Amino acid sequence: MSARQGSRRRAAAMVAGQALAAVLSLALAITVLGSCAGERPSLGTLAPSVPSTEATTAPTSSSTTTALPGPAVAGRVLTPDDLLGWIATPVGDPQVFSQPSEQSDRIDIGPKTTAGAPTTFAVVGDASADATPAVAGWYEVALPTRPNGSTGWVPADSVTLARTPFRVFVDLGDRTLRVEEDGSGVFTAEVAIGTDDNPTPTNGTFLTELIENTDPDGAYGPYAFGLALHSDTLTEFAGGPGQVGIHGTNQPAKIGQKVSHGCVRLRNSDVQDLVDLGLPLGAPVFITA
Repeated sequence: MSARQGSRRRAAAMVAGQALAAVLSLALAITVLGSCAGERPSLGTLAPSVPSTEATTAPTSSSTTTALPGPAVAGRVLTPDDLLGWIATPVGDPQVFSQPSEQSDRIDIGPKTTAGAPTTFAVVGDASADATPAVAGWYEVALPTRPNGSTGWVPADSVTLARTPFRVFVDLGDRTLRVEEDGSGVFTAEVAIGTDDNPTPTNGTFLTELIENTDPDGAYGPYAFGLALHSDTLTEFAGGPGQVGIHGTNQPAKIGQKVSHGCVRLRNSDVQDLVDLGLPLGAPVFITA
């Protein structure tokens, strides 16, 4: 199936009133995806992306003020059995705790990502209405912080909940990216990955932003997806925090090779097809060796 057919499913994937579009300033642009290439991207706007589709809760709002992401609880390996496609979107400022108790340590997560996209979390476990929650009134969520695989807890009434049928799988050994929709493959493409010195990190993670680049012929191609994942070898690169992403390239001949500083590169036509699928922020991504 052509990934462009996925564009016809966008309307079905949208949650009313939750189109996530924002203008990206130059000051923010130079910090995004700062572990991918030897130059900074010239980025324009955050492309619309929505948390999809099935079930929502009716949360209460929060007036708590939080800071940018800070230290998180110890990282773990997140697998496809952990991230099932449930997405938690904070209402107001995120309320994140180290344990399912408001008396536990608060984890500072800002209401927007560094790029300016609304903060979302991938829920750990089954959040469906007929599932038995691990802790009543709370969701465990994957966090966009170091170390990779960090998780925290959010009160159920502080987030809206949705489910996406999409999950992304990156196989570093085969150097392929595959998208599944409800368990069936709908897209496959060859990728370039990190070098041996700066490898693409492995773990379960999720999409944090989708950025439409102002220079589609530049090093990052027409689009860049940010991941809640960071380089294991670079804590800072080209002015950015070592965040890993999935993006296009102006060097398509290097697809299939170990050439990046950790990011996953696609041919520009493939990253366009990936965008056309309508992947929501919070969609799970699994990177394996």
